[in-house]
Amino acid sequence: MGLNGKISGTEAALLALLTRGEMSGYDLQRAAESAGGFFWSPTKSRIYAVLPQLVERGYATSREVLQTGRPNKQLYKITKVGRTVVQAWLEAPPVFEPERAPMLLKLYFGDLLSPEILLSHVSHIRTEAAMLKQRLEEHPDRHDIYADLAFRHTLEWLKSLMRWAAKAEREIAARAAAAVHE
Repeated sequence: MGLNGKISGTEAALLALLTRGEMSGYDLQRAAESAGGFFWSPTKSRIYAVLPQLVERGYATSREVLQTGRPNKQLYKITKVGRTVVQAWLEAPPVFEPERAPMLLKLYFGDLLSPEILLSHVSHIRTEAAMLKQRLEEHPDRHDIYADLAFRHTLEWLKSLMRWAAKAEREIAARAAAAVHE
């Protein structure tokens, strides 16, 4: 990372959120949650770990706000260097990461699993996709055309994943049944 301007997706997302104004770690966590965790879902601990690094690298500043009856809070603000770095990250072509599918790795080595376990894995993925699809369809935060496009992409991907999982379940079950009859 360092001064070469290379930043992670989480760092870029936090900096991009800070372009909307000064925010606390809590505010940033809430903003991430408002996206529903559909395409970026950092943990609270990850956000709070990254923020001081952004300050240390000169991408953001922080100031402490005194509060009565509660702990003081840190507010973060993006710097000009931070804006330059996040703009460069946004303008760089996105990385295509097909390898980010643990289910496919398990499926590839499906011959090492019992059909029951493999079926349960595929069923689990289908169920998770269905639950996320339902949350996405109920989600109101489509504040502009770009957010809406991201939501619609995720919705279409989930529908496709659910169709694939249903077909995979049928095929695995049919193969398991055929193996029993051999």
